[in-house]
Amino acid sequence: MRVLGVNAAGGKLWLCLVDDNGVLETEPTYLELRDGPHAGYAIVAFRDECVHALTALSPNRVVILDMEPGRRVPKVADMRTRFTAEALLASCAVDAEVTCVRLARATLRSRLGLPRKGAVADHVASVFDTPVGKYWTKKRDLAAVAARAEIVGE
Repeated sequence: MRVLGVNAAGGKLWLCLVDDNGVLETEPTYLELRDGPHAGYAIVAFRDECVHALTALSPNRVVILDMEPGRRVPKVADMRTRFTAEALLASCAVDAEVTCVRLARATLRSRLGLPRKGAVADHVASVFDTPVGKYWTKKRDLAAVAARAEIVGE
């Protein structure tokens, strides 16, 4: 099974493809929904990027990692962009006949046997001991862990 993990951070959806053997080095490493006066065009362009990524990476499933509970409260504008991007990606996955699910961090911890104490990012090394590719720490690493949890839960 090839699972595309998705972690939203810093205004981007960070991507990491994982199969039964581990993390696969892939491009693109992230998708970004632009904001501004031409938001309608940005949404169309973002959907095209999602379709391209799903076609290029050919996952069997997409798993979108939920926010870390109890952390700082993001700005409304950041949350709006995040949720819009996640919804557009999920919509493109459905159009491509790829199952798309959301994964709560508590479920991730349970499936992988991670401690409840600390952030999920603090425990990445117990799942993947070697960083894979660029933009790993607190970006693609969390996408990879989400994908691994989805494979384990299958």
